[in-house]
Order: sequence, then C-alpha cells, then structure tokens
Amino acid sequence: MNNSKIITPWLTENIESLHKQEEEIRTKSILEINGDLKLKDQLSMIQESLNLVFDLTKSYRNQTDDELTIQYIGIRFFNSIVSALKLLLSGYYQVSVIIQRDILETGFLLDYFLSDKSKIQDWKKSSNKNRLKKYGPAAIRKALDQRDGFKEKQREHIYKLLCEYAAHPTYTGFKLVAPKGLGEIGPFLDSNYLKATIEELCLRIPIFSITYLSHFKNLPPEFLKIRGEYLVKVKNWSQKYLKTDLCHIDVESLKKQVDELLT
Repeated sequence: MNNSKIITPWLTENIESLHKQEEEIRTKSILEINGDLKLKDQLSMIQESLNLVFDLTKSYRNQTDDELTIQYIGIRFFNSIVSALKLLLSGYYQVSVIIQRDILETGFLLDYFLSDKSKIQDWKKSSNKNRLKKYGPAAIRKALDQRDGFKEKQREHIYKLLCEYAAHPTYTGFKLVAPKGLGEIGPFLDSNYLKATIEELCLRIPIFSITYLSHFKNLPPEFLKIRGEYLVKVKNWSQKYLKTDLCHIDVESLKKQVDELLT
C-alpha cells in the first residue's frame, strides 16, 4: 500500500472565496459580452492582435539585435494586454486601467523607435538616470507630438487621465470603485465599467499592434501572409467602429506579394 501523502492545493478560506467570486463575475461579464455585438467584435479584435503579437514574438526568429529588443518589448505588451483583460473581466476595473496605462506607455515607446531605429540600442544601454531623462514617458510624448505636428497634446491628456483615475491614488480615482456612489471593496460587476474598459483597451491595441508589426521589415512569406490578414481585419474593424478610413493600407497589393512568394 502506498503511504505517500496526496498533496492538494490549498489557500485560506477567504482567499478561496474571493477567487470564487472573481470567477462568478468573469462568467457574468462574458455573458454580457456575448449579448453585445460590439463588445464581441472588440474582444475578437483584441484576440487577433494578441495572435499577431504572439506570432511575431515567439514564432518569428529575429534577424537583428534590434528586433530581439523589440520582441522583449512585445512580451511586455502581450502580457499587459492579457492582464488588463483578465482584471476587467473579473471585476477589477481600476486595476485594469492601471495596466492599460502601461500599454499606452509601451505603445508610445514602440512608435518612437519607429522614428529612429538608432535609439533602440541607446535606450537598451542607457543608465537608469539617462533612460528616465531621454526616454521617460513625458519625453517620448513630446517627441511624438513634435514628429506628428500635434499641438493639442492629446497623448499627454490621455496619459494623465489614466494616471488620475487609476495609476495614482487620487480622490477622483475613487469613482472607478464606487459605481453607485458607494465604494466596492474587491471585485464587482458593473456593465458600464465593463464596456468602457473593453472599449478603451481595444482603442489602443490594434494601433500599437500595427506599430509593433512595422518594426519587422524582412518577414518570411508565412509572416507576410499573417500581416496581410491582420491588416484586413483592422481595416474592416476601424471602418466599422472608428469611422476611420484606412484606404492607405494597400491590402490587395500585400496579398498579391504574398501569393507570388508562396507560389
């Protein structure tokens, strides 16, 4: 007879109860999403973006050290997306927004590196002091606004909103834990917050995923196919929900190039 003890996973009763509550809210959140076509489309777009980032980060073999560095940033980008999604589905809306600020900051950094690839190595090798000075969030936003000729400072406005409502402890931020004027401790379900956090997440992810994709210039044919299929989906989604015309993305030309390479 085997006398070895059977090891079973164990946590305290209250922590297990909290997890059960989170799972119940997650189920209810998914049911709400399933009943809303727009939210379902948003989740599908997020999933397509995650697929793209995963393929470029794990399946694609980098050709340069710069690409490897960008892939490390891609890991952070991917993990932040799934963490923000997990939190909002489980009823932790404010904490999800904290992670969404990280997605914003990471996306801006990827965009900045597109402007000058030499900055990738400089950023990589910078001391903490120099990195904060040259590549801190404010410096990156300023550089991007100057590049694009933006004077309204919308990047700063969005970033500060996420800071005020979630990343920093402020009285204004209590709104995200008090949907009816009374503070909720732990996870809770709120349809308006669920919708708002998903839409905010989906507003950023496809654009930053295209930015990430743009760092890889010499993709093999199979990845060119993935790129073309993803751009078609983003184009259709943006025209439907953002009313944005992405006709400058020549999808048909991309498809033709892929077909020629694969035949």
